[in-house]
Formats: sequence, C-alpha cells, structure tokens
Amino acid sequence: MNIKAVLFDMDGLMVDTESLATEAFIHSAKKQGYDMTKEETLMVLGFTTKSIYEFWENYFKNSDVSGKQLVDDHYKYIENVLFTTGPKKMPYIEELLKYLKENNYKVAVASSSNMNHIINNMEKTGLKKYIDGFASGAEVKNGKPAPDVFLLAAERLGVEPKKCLVLEDSKAGVIAGSSAGAKVIMVPDMFKPDDECKEKAYKIVNNLGEVINMLEENNNEDFNR
Repeated sequence: MNIKAVLFDMDGLMVDTESLATEAFIHSAKKQGYDMTKEETLMVLGFTTKSIYEFWENYFKNSDVSGKQLVDDHYKYIENVLFTTGPKKMPYIEELLKYLKENNYKVAVASSSNMNHIINNMEKTGLKKYIDGFASGAEVKNGKPAPDVFLLAAERLGVEPKKCLVLEDSKAGVIAGSSAGAKVIMVPDMFKPDDECKEKAYKIVNNLGEVINMLEENNNEDFNR
C-alpha cells in the first residue's frame, strides 16, 4: 500500500490556533463573570462550529452564562487576530509541505473550521501554494470523530483513503482518520494521547519534522506492509 496523499488537520497542527482559541474562551467567559479553566477550553478541541455552539449552550444551560454569547465572543476575538496578523505557523510545517511537494505527494487540508478560516490561515501564513485541495467540516454531514471530512478531502484529491496519510493533533481527528481507512500519525499539541489514540494511531510523534524523517527513512517501505 503506497502513500499517495497527505491529509492535514489545520488547527493545532499546521497553525497555532488552539492556544489562541483557549485564550479567546477564557477572555469571553470572563466578560460574563465566569472563570474558565484551560482544561474546559480543550473540551471542544477539533469540534465543528455547530458542535461548539451546541456543546457550550448545553454546558451552561442551567447557569447565568450564555453559551451562545460565549461562542460568538470567542469567534470575534479569534477573527480579530486571524484576519489581521494571521496565526503563527507550527514548527516544521513549511519544511514538511516543501518535502511533500518535491516528492510528488498530493496534499489537502481537512479541517473542522469554516472554509473562510481555512483559506485565510493558509494565505496569511504563505502555505496555500503547497495545498492541492481543501475540505471543511461545514461541508459535511458529520464532523470529526466521523470520517466525513477526510473522505471528502481524499475524494477531492482523487486518492483512495487507504492511500492517504492523515496528520492530526486531536483525539476526534485520530478517530476520524482511522475510521476513514487512512494511516494516522498523531502530532499532539494541547491534548495528551490516551489509550484510544495510541491504539488507533499508526505512530505518535513529537513534531512534524519527524514525519519527514519517517517518509525519508522508509521511502514508504514501512507503509507498504
């Protein structure tokens, strides 16, 4: 089985939007007099916009905090940064994308974020030129941990999911990639891998630079079993 394409999650993997999201949630909760913990902000890691609203509305339903207001304010805070200065790139992302381009792998971004965020983040960071296709969680029926967004990304590249390598930092994403039938490499950012991640991920690495080394070393022999 030959790897022909690499499907990237975006938030926390390509760009550092997850620490920004944490900051935004804490800031927005404070406006409503609620002290949110970093752990609480991580509960919606990898969720689609729709699921984030549903989660917080439900979470705060018997309290004085408006879940909807919280999410609205959090998106305003994030967009203020993303659409002006743009996000920071994660370590080794550009090196990995260059390597994939030079070695004729197809590349897609498969993110739970809305398409305008995906395109903006890729343009602001100068990474868009390396990407062959985009798929957003807003375009599919079910968000991660369902495999829909990865299946859509693979389809847009014209590559079977089993010939795709999925790179993910969240548990929902690891489950989604594995359910899509792809090989998943987890690069944890804010979430520490649990047993389910260890079981479903093909490998867990410390950073994207290690992915280049794996592809180099194996020249796919490891993936061919």
